[in-house]
Amino acid sequence: MFVAGIDGGGTHTRLELRDEHNNLISRSQFGPFNITSIGQEAFSALLREVFDSCGGLYACEKLCIGGAGISNPRMKPLLEQQLAQAGFQGKWKLCGDQEIALRGAMDTPGAVLIAGTGSICFGRNSAGESTRSGGYGHLIDDGGSGYALGRDVLAAAVRSIDGRIQDIATLGAVYKHLNIHTPQELIAFVYDSKTDKAAIAKLARIALELAETGNPVALGILNRGAEELVALVRAVQEKLDLTGCPVALLGGLLGNDTCYRRIVVQHLDSIAHPVYPLHDALWGAAQLAWEL
Repeated sequence: MFVAGIDGGGTHTRLELRDEHNNLISRSQFGPFNITSIGQEAFSALLREVFDSCGGLYACEKLCIGGAGISNPRMKPLLEQQLAQAGFQGKWKLCGDQEIALRGAMDTPGAVLIAGTGSICFGRNSAGESTRSGGYGHLIDDGGSGYALGRDVLAAAVRSIDGRIQDIATLGAVYKHLNIHTPQELIAFVYDSKTDKAAIAKLARIALELAETGNPVALGILNRGAEELVALVRAVQEKLDLTGCPVALLGGLLGNDTCYRRIVVQHLDSIAHPVYPLHDALWGAAQLAWEL
């Protein structure tokens, strides 16, 4: 008998197997998980590959799948179909990637604040109640995310072009990053149908790099982003009565010691205790499976 945890991300899917005593057996990695991005056929093929790597799921007692795109109504029926075909007869749970991230991050009540291309906060209190704040997508939300920072970098660049602000450094960095030389080329990049949210989010590193030099425009962008992230945390704390709780900072923008992380930590100081996670999200998925 074994238990399994799956961390399904937009770029790759990870699998952890544990034995009947909750000891690690193995970890493995596969292709992208998000059904919205890869389509129904590719998603079904991915599931078959993952389940086949376990030798089938006849001996799997418990399974937790946490990942991106679980709100897609096609996901659960496809999972049920593929699980049945793989011989699975145990207990299983489907949850968002923020939930497995929180279980991996800490053993106590608290929250995770995740800022990558997007942003979200998710928390759980001692009564087992949980809630989220943010994570509604870049068109209407994702404050403090890589997309938001990148968008603000582009906004600073066009303001500099007009003379509304004096910030040659940001404009020059944007031109260099995009390998362009004119305002017309900048606008063409922004409104090109091939320019997706990830392409905009990559420009966030300009704000991080210039902030390290003391650039006031970059520092303003990062401080506004930090305020947005703090608002996410505060909303979760108020709903769950978690003021002063540990908050694990995760994602591409907060997982390492960067200027942005340091600014976010400063903004959080009065309401929370920022921490690094104890384990990763895959560990959290496998642990949630074990605890079913």
